[in-house]
Amino acid sequence: MLIAFEGLPGAGKTTQSRLLGEHLTREQVPVNYLPDNLTRTEDTLGSTLLDLFASGDPFSRHGSVVTDTMLATAIRTNTVATHIAPALTVGQTVIEDRGIHTIESYSLATLLQKHPGRPADGIGWLRAVSALSGPAADVAVWLRLPADEAIARAAHREGHLYTAEQHAFLCQVHYAYGHLAADDPHLVTVDVLGLTPEQVHRAVVRAIAERVPIPIPAEHSSLQQ
Repeated sequence: MLIAFEGLPGAGKTTQSRLLGEHLTREQVPVNYLPDNLTRTEDTLGSTLLDLFASGDPFSRHGSVVTDTMLATAIRTNTVATHIAPALTVGQTVIEDRGIHTIESYSLATLLQKHPGRPADGIGWLRAVSALSGPAADVAVWLRLPADEAIARAAHREGHLYTAEQHAFLCQVHYAYGHLAADDPHLVTVDVLGLTPEQVHRAVVRAIAERVPIPIPAEHSSLQQ
């Protein structure tokens, strides 16, 4: 199966991907962890697409929501062909650090910021485009953290402050995730504010196990504060 982690920078996607992978490995489930595509080595086509995509500002890219969405979709299409599909074919569970909902949330944020209208209209268009990129996750987990808190964590991790424009855009991305979660039952919300990584992990395992068949230890049946 395919499991994706979604959320703002600083929400804990990499940490929770690792913890879930370790949990499934202990339970004898073959796992293939797929890190954020900006942090892994790609084939020639994938590298070319990433270079094109990353050539603009990280939060506004090329100034065109159509260009950005199509490039992001092309990148994931290539990722499915080179990484996700082969792993699923041999029976591995793939854990994807950022999936289709990342494309949709950032693009929806741009639409709402630059082209005021109904979120539902933007979501409809984005669903049609992202369907070109291959299968959506069997379950996607949105690690929901207030935007200010996530941005502060990301800034501390990266060693630099975010600009006011970047901060405002990431707030829009946070709101976009909320619209997507309300529209898509495959996007499961896990609130992480005030929880330790282990507490979040337990909540993540329970949330996933309610929707797809993964093993859940007895000690995960209740969240220990």
